[in-house]
Amino acid sequence: MLRKLVFLLVVSILTASVAFSQVTTSSIAGTVKDASGQGLVGASITATHVPTGTVYSAASRTGGRFDIQNIAPGGPYTVRVTYVGFGEFTRTDIMIPLGERFDINVEMSSSNQQLQEVTVAARRGAVEKTGASTNFSRRQIQTVPNISRSITSVTRATPQANGNSFAGMNYRYNNITIDGALFNNNFGRTGDGQVPGGGASAISIDALDQIQVNIAPYDVRQAGFVGAGINAVTRRGTNTYTGTVYGFYRNQDFNGTKVKGIEVSNSKRSTEVYGASVGGAIIKNKLFFFVNAEKEKRTAPGQTWTARRPGVNDSDPQATGVLASDLDKLAAYLKQKYSYDPGQYEGYDFLTENKKFVTRLDWNITSKHRFTARYNYSNTDDDDQINSNSGPNPRFSNSRRGTKTGGLAFNGSNFKNNTLVKSVVGELNSNFTNKITNQLIATYTHVQPKRVPNSTASFVDIMSGSNVYTSFGTDLFSYDNRIEDKSLNFADNVTVALGKHVLTGGVSYDRMSFENAFSDYGGPSYYRYASLQDFLDDKAPTVFAVTYAYGKNPSEIPAAAAKFSQLGFYAQDVWTPSSKFKLTYGLRIDKPIYPYTPPRNPALEQVVFKDENGQNEQFDVSKWPSSKLLFSPRVGFTYDPEDNKSLIVRGGTGIFTGRIPFIFLVNQVGDAGVLRNIYTATTAQLAGITYSPDRTKYINLAPTTDVPGQTVPSGAQVSAVDQDFKMPQVWRTNLAIDRRFAQNFTFTLEGILTKTINNVYFRNANLGAQNGVLNNSADQRPYYNARLNNNVTSMVIMDNANKGFSAAMTASLQKAFSKNWEAFVAYTYTFSQDINIGTSDRSSSSWSTNNVIRNPNDPELGYSNFSIPHRVVAGGSYRISYLKDAMATTIGLYYNGSSQERYHFRYGGDVNGDGQTNDMIYIPADPSQITFVEGFKVGSKTYTAQQQKDAFFRFIDNDPYLSKHKGQYMERYGALLPWVNNLDLRLLQDFSFNALSRKHTFQLSVDVVNFLNLLNNNWGTRYSYNFGSFNDQDAPSPQQKSRHCFSPRRNIMSPLFVVHIMNIVLFIVT
Repeated sequence: MLRKLVFLLVVSILTASVAFSQVTTSSIAGTVKDASGQGLVGASITATHVPTGTVYSAASRTGGRFDIQNIAPGGPYTVRVTYVGFGEFTRTDIMIPLGERFDINVEMSSSNQQLQEVTVAARRGAVEKTGASTNFSRRQIQTVPNISRSITSVTRATPQANGNSFAGMNYRYNNITIDGALFNNNFGRTGDGQVPGGGASAISIDALDQIQVNIAPYDVRQAGFVGAGINAVTRRGTNTYTGTVYGFYRNQDFNGTKVKGIEVSNSKRSTEVYGASVGGAIIKNKLFFFVNAEKEKRTAPGQTWTARRPGVNDSDPQATGVLASDLDKLAAYLKQKYSYDPGQYEGYDFLTENKKFVTRLDWNITSKHRFTARYNYSNTDDDDQINSNSGPNPRFSNSRRGTKTGGLAFNGSNFKNNTLVKSVVGELNSNFTNKITNQLIATYTHVQPKRVPNSTASFVDIMSGSNVYTSFGTDLFSYDNRIEDKSLNFADNVTVALGKHVLTGGVSYDRMSFENAFSDYGGPSYYRYASLQDFLDDKAPTVFAVTYAYGKNPSEIPAAAAKFSQLGFYAQDVWTPSSKFKLTYGLRIDKPIYPYTPPRNPALEQVVFKDENGQNEQFDVSKWPSSKLLFSPRVGFTYDPEDNKSLIVRGGTGIFTGRIPFIFLVNQVGDAGVLRNIYTATTAQLAGITYSPDRTKYINLAPTTDVPGQTVPSGAQVSAVDQDFKMPQVWRTNLAIDRRFAQNFTFTLEGILTKTINNVYFRNANLGAQNGVLNNSADQRPYYNARLNNNVTSMVIMDNANKGFSAAMTASLQKAFSKNWEAFVAYTYTFSQDINIGTSDRSSSSWSTNNVIRNPNDPELGYSNFSIPHRVVAGGSYRISYLKDAMATTIGLYYNGSSQERYHFRYGGDVNGDGQTNDMIYIPADPSQITFVEGFKVGSKTYTAQQQKDAFFRFIDNDPYLSKHKGQYMERYGALLPWVNNLDLRLLQDFSFNALSRKHTFQLSVDVVNFLNLLNNNWGTRYSYNFGSFNDQDAPSPQQKSRHCFSPRRNIMSPLFVVHIMNIVLFIVT
């Protein structure tokens, strides 16, 4: 027997295998005993999936224990137990959530005692979990208010959630699978943080059957995240043919128009969704299919700002300072001279279009082997607006997109985000013997985001003084901007049941490849003119830049590429010494592999940089980090002290290994100075340059002598990964108590503690040495030279640190669905600190935007921007049928109460000399600690130093955080926006009738987002800033190190006009 077991484990390891969590099935476990408590060996157990007739079987072993692995999640199931000399035990209507185990203890009895004993056994069956997880059934997916029709609108009901993040961790460190296939934004550029797809989800919510959020699972098969593992499975066909046709519509007339008594603008917009699903049996009890197809179309205002028309729209609050007559003149000139139409500059809309479908096949090959195949396709086009203010130095501070002081670009400079997603899955589940089962999964996902510019002409900024006035041509960053993101995954798991032990062993393999074509702001070629008249007079630009490729053809810019693989081995044992106690322990070992060799840059290898400790270091950008084994031991337990499932104590501890957004690997290749460079014309060369729509017109001015690797381009922004870098790892522990009462109620108290082992952060190895301290009264932070090597702008290194932690405590009460209703309410307290914001998609900006107080290469711990300290979430649904089931009404509610989000204040300029505007403010204890510039001018008004000082301290005293922290540095994300209450409503109205021997239903669905505002326009308000963003506020900037300026006109916080939004959906269900 031992040899056979070893052989099967070896076969499973060699056959194939996913480095990340793949939850697609559920399980049933339990014991079969006689009335005296003696375990019965050899009892026959069957679990029948009623909708499909699929039968799973097992036989009890030593102690009467049995396990049925790899069953379809959901149900209902009927469990039957038979044993010679005993009456048959039957339990019906068993529902088993995705990834969970239904635990049932059966006491067999003689025929005349059967009814009584069955009643006793029924009270002992319950879904049992070990770690922290939340499940959402098909019914919950259907009844939760979900105006966006997204997975996020479902998973937000997880008590530890804050948007897309969980337990205070960065949402980019989540891992999501659908039917076992990786469905992440692996590259880190597209989607909503959950699934790829760009402006629309790549899979319809109508195609999903169940969703599970795992924060602390102790099953070593689950990996690939340090945030949460989000697993979903699609719907499957059954023996009953079912079909659904649905339509969804919303326009501006469904939006509220009043907040706190104030009428708000309600621009024209619309959303239309049409879809259909059909499923059934090709061969009864044998072969099943399911198909869903959906089309979505949305329109929204693209440009709400307008050009100025003196005497016509002088009082229009949306009018810019850009003259319509100037823009009309420019458009006519471009059409006449270059046959180029720059497009509209106002009054246009944006369009989002998405088409997607899912098809799934389930095949019961034999009673021992079952196969599933699924294919998913999605294609999205999503209009987007021109970049706001990026470009070559000197940068301007206003925007190309409008605003009162901004410029107004033509919409030929806008672009579409096109995202194509294809995903295929194959899964084979086998029961080789009564004790040995196997699960084999193979998946492939291909995500292709690209920008499609509205124009092919070279880009132009036309200035008015130091501000941009208007722009036209191809958006700066949209020339040949595309991504290839491919992931191929295999996993094989074998499970062997031996007495009190259930052993699982497996191997996983994941291979990803990435390409990123990106040409920076010089891609379309860039021209800047001092004035509109200069351009019309065909004068020389003040700036010209173009991106060129190293090599024989400078106009063909190659894509940066990288590949990543991970091989994982794991083994675990679920030991059940008694019916009261179960222990899960195991070890996972992952080995990262970097199968791609980037090009070298020998010149860069000679440059000496400094690490965070001031030690010399040099970099070879053709080398990836060393491949080191990552160990993830875990142990979890469940304890049933009363042996009847009414009280469960559960918990565990272990290490979880995640992964990074892989754009940071590609950054090392793209930023290495061996593929491309940006050429900026000299003053002498500018005299001979005039505008051309052809981006290659002046590319011959780029240095033809440049040979990659022989020189370091002046001003290079280089990225690299530290040779000792490891994938993110955390040590996570949870402890929980579940108390079940009144049959369907469960009270849970749960704590989750996470300690960072390998955190990801970024440092600039080219930061100059410390050059004293700021010496600004009480503000004595270090002051730096901006560059260590003057010809290199930055050398940003992705590295590890062990600083960071999070803690979450949750109390919840849940009522399982029965008697037509279900509900839950939960309170969660979260405290989380980290050292890196981690939301940027470039290594350089990951360092430059990470707000700090002292050393930017050794950032201090600060509050995580993903954690809200107090959050109350509640929800539920109630269904009532009437008129002999001809009609039914379902009401679904979702409530969220929490502080809106965290924010902080930073200086508007560079305080510590590192060349970045990421310095946290020092909050003066009193007026003696700050000096203001005399005669600071804002618009046409000039303010004295005393006026600024008075206004500044009024502002300090009126801010809850600043007023309590005078004489201290602002903590990163230390402040909280006010508490916000949000209530969403879903109303489902069914109209049923019988025809052709079948029941048919028309269903009308109404969703209301921010239902409180519908009830009272003073309720449901959120907050916004009229300067900067929510969480990153400019504050007074020092002038000459110790003198500040502050605008008394700045009103930082005001109510955001959030009104209720409704939609209507019509379903036809057969």
